[in-house]
Amino acid sequence: LMQLSSQLVQRCADRFHSYERLLAFGAPDASVLTNIKAHAAASYDYKHYQQSLNHVENAFFGLPTSDAQYDAVLVFVPKAKEELKFTLAALTPLLEKGGDIFLVGEKKGGVASAAKQLASLGEDASKIDAAKHSQLWHVTLEQAVKPFVLSDWFEDYTIKIAETDLILSCLPGVFSYGRLDEGTALLLEHLPKKLRGRVLDFACGNGVIGLVAKQRWPEIELEQVDVSWLALECARRGAQLNGLETKVYASDGWSEVQGRVNAVLTNPPFHEGVKTAYDTTENFIAQSPQKLSKSAPVFLVANNFLRYPALIEKSLGSCKVVAENARFRVYSAYR
Repeated sequence: LMQLSSQLVQRCADRFHSYERLLAFGAPDASVLTNIKAHAAASYDYKHYQQSLNHVENAFFGLPTSDAQYDAVLVFVPKAKEELKFTLAALTPLLEKGGDIFLVGEKKGGVASAAKQLASLGEDASKIDAAKHSQLWHVTLEQAVKPFVLSDWFEDYTIKIAETDLILSCLPGVFSYGRLDEGTALLLEHLPKKLRGRVLDFACGNGVIGLVAKQRWPEIELEQVDVSWLALECARRGAQLNGLETKVYASDGWSEVQGRVNAVLTNPPFHEGVKTAYDTTENFIAQSPQKLSKSAPVFLVANNFLRYPALIEKSLGSCKVVAENARFRVYSAYR
């Protein structure tokens, strides 16, 4: 079923047909791109990017190339306020002066609060439609905007793990922005005794789990995957800052992981938007026997209320609780 904000955009589709070069950013439903006749689409989400390939002539994973120019941009409001600020800073230099910016989102997702960011871009910021528990806002770009420089937006910080310093990097909207979250910290205290060969850091976020493993066992071949372009940019930068060699790439679950791996380390996602969603991790666990080499360990940390043990046992035979605290458990399993 199409998301509510997409339904509102669909209802207003005619409004967008007059633009020759309309960029849609972060659309969760690719079919809406055809309905509004978008010239280009971009998304930080690899799944959404792949879906958009069938609906627009120009699709971008992450930010559009800086040489592109658009007469209008439609932005679907992300969860994090800072992420929207980042996105508008990146997209407004691609707009012609006098170009139109549209912002759409659900009321419970904070669209009204997000729309306050439009006031700094032009004087005519206003709500132009509301339906489907969502709102559509508009502003004409009248202010001069600074060129966008990605490196200005990274926040670098140092953590200490087992007496070793590790520099990490974050961008707005990336999980655990600027800190080490409790679940990841618990997993890092209870990694396997030894890792060798190809090690996959699944749903890597800013890369902390894989980077700690690579520091500890420099000979491993570390691969880090995520669906988030923002996360992958952070993981790449983290590897560079620490002088560690890793292979960082987008993958929807196992989709882009070739061949078999010798271990998996993960603090997997379990929520998307305001609903709890386990699909990505459920599918990842279910398909793992086909992608793990013999006796390969899987070490996974999760909130202790999540139903992972049964899923892991169904795919890999047995599941052991390696460590737990009031909120999290670290599970281990072997193929």
